[in-house]
Amino acid sequence: MTTRLTPYDTGDRLEPHPWPIVHTEPGGSAIDRDHYGYVDLDNDESATVFTIVGKRHDHNTADGSQGYLLSVSTYGDDSAVEIDGDRVLVLDEETLAGLDALVELARRSVLADLPRRGREDFVDRTRGPHDYSDEGIAVADDQWRRAQQAIKTIRGERP
Repeated sequence: MTTRLTPYDTGDRLEPHPWPIVHTEPGGSAIDRDHYGYVDLDNDESATVFTIVGKRHDHNTADGSQGYLLSVSTYGDDSAVEIDGDRVLVLDEETLAGLDALVELARRSVLADLPRRGREDFVDRTRGPHDYSDEGIAVADDQWRRAQQAIKTIRGERP
């Protein structure tokens, strides 16, 4: 007899495992409400890749009604999230700082109406007109590194 492998067995799909509901009082009258609705999604090696839960949102939506929130916890750097077929970028503080640096560079370049030359332009705009100190150059280099990493992250490249 041949056993057919499921998409869970082959790793094509993550297997859902609802969190157990814990009875906290004899007779089961009270339960651990924090466990309701949580689901771990495990890979074919039984490692949890995501934990998800859907719940009412604490804040009202634009039309004043109480909306819903899907909360996703990820447990690896190789995870991505899509909503309605569109990839959602989750940006860490370092990437946000890189985006801020890119925006500032673009703003200064537009205000100065100067041609964009890449890193040299970035260095020139982030330090004062006569700040050629090692510290000024180090700040510009750090901002340039963050900007380059932010671009890679947005493109979906790995560091």
